[in-house]
Amino acid sequence: MGGAERTVDKRKRQASQVVAAARGGGGGSRGMIAGVAIVVLLAVVVGFGLWLQNRNKTGPVIPAAAAGVEYRVATQGDAIVTGSPQALVTIDVYEDFMCPICGQFEKLYHQRLAQAAADGKAKVVYHPVAILDDYSAPPGYSTLAAGATFCAAQTGIFPRFHDSLFAAQPPEGGRGWTSAQLAQLGRSLGAGDNFARCVQAGAQQRVATATENASRTISGLRSDHRFGTPSVVVNGALIDNPVTDSGWLDRALTGTQH
Repeated sequence: MGGAERTVDKRKRQASQVVAAARGGGGGSRGMIAGVAIVVLLAVVVGFGLWLQNRNKTGPVIPAAAAGVEYRVATQGDAIVTGSPQALVTIDVYEDFMCPICGQFEKLYHQRLAQAAADGKAKVVYHPVAILDDYSAPPGYSTLAAGATFCAAQTGIFPRFHDSLFAAQPPEGGRGWTSAQLAQLGRSLGAGDNFARCVQAGAQQRVATATENASRTISGLRSDHRFGTPSVVVNGALIDNPVTDSGWLDRALTGTQH
């Protein structure tokens, strides 16, 4: 029996003693007062027990994605660089973890991007950004998830952590995962306390800077000067429709993109 359970058991015994004393205290008004006291005390005991039993629960667990191919991961400024730094092809991916189209993009291309990084055919640079903070309940999930992804890259669990967040992506406008749930995911993937502390500390300024830099870069490549996610840049050239243009990755890897 753990400490929490022992404390609850002790309080239940104390409540039973009060009940016994009340039963022996006679009837009339004293019995009515004792009855009210019993009800109140039992409510306190039950409430305290539930609090003890649930205080360390984080809610639903984020399912961990299956392990995929292994590739090099390094943080570089406000980006996460995967694959060989010497690769002839550089693919920059700008994504928001609350963005449903980013989720579609991941389903379509992530496995091939990971394989290209593992094979040294491409340097795939991920830019976690936050433009949809107001589309989660409570607001702020985009920033929280992006910051946690930097923590994942620093502690060696980026590939599966990144994949897990998209595989279990919250719906736009829905409730995002909490910092406790993100920390639990990290632990399940083998990260230690440093990861949990990094997530709890947050990375609002880092993510804000990354988002500002990303907006500046992408808007500078577009004729309408807009920035949205997902955005993909291959060797400095913006891909117009990375989700609907099914051939962009083939062209990128064969050096025939226009």
